[in-house]
Amino acid sequence: DAIATFGGIDILINNASAISLTGTDQTPMKTYDLMHGINVRGTYLCSKLCLPHLQKSSFARILNISPPLNMKSLWFKNHTAYTMAKYGMSMCVLGMADEFRDNNIAVNALWPRTAIYTAAMEMLGGSSIKEQ
Repeated sequence: DAIATFGGIDILINNASAISLTGTDQTPMKTYDLMHGINVRGTYLCSKLCLPHLQKSSFARILNISPPLNMKSLWFKNHTAYTMAKYGMSMCVLGMADEFRDNNIAVNALWPRTAIYTAAMEMLGGSSIKEQ
């Protein structure tokens, strides 16, 4: 129990995410539900449950690992369900930043501009991902 061990919560990092870079016809609803359950619902729920503890902090922060909102179809093409799920996390940032402002809780997003090539990236994108 983080509260008992550390005496409170100052920072929540919503980093958990499910990914499936598949097109609409290749994305089973079970996968769609998983991505939305983890990415959007998980972000919302963790933020909601931490809120009473963050309100007691003098340095309260929520950081979502989520992309900037860009409505160009390029970002949806070939993986609409995944982009929708990640953008849901970004929309939590927009809404909660304004909603929690009066409680001195800062809410931000971080999305690295440069990907670091890892075995996980190769698994997702194949061996050609390194050149992209």
